Amino acid sequence: MAVSKKELADLIDKLSEEDVPLVADLVKRLIHPSDYHIPFDDEPLTDDDLQAIREAKKEYLEGKTIKFEDILDELQN
Repeated sequence: MAVSKKELADLIDKLSEEDVPLVADLVKRLIHPSDYHIPFDDEPLTDDDLQAIREAKKEYLEGKTIKFEDILDELQN
């Protein structure tokens, strides 16, 4: 889905004040990705991690997840 800069600005205007720093950080990272080093997560998966992955996959296959398009529609309204 293509979004114009105008539409993006309109969405940003709808953000709560508490969400502005998070979104600003994301935008800065997109503009200057080399300024931010995110280390690779090389920790092994725990049993809890594996169980959470299994549960998420099951919920996805059962259609219990929310489609990204639905989230976008809700944010735009």
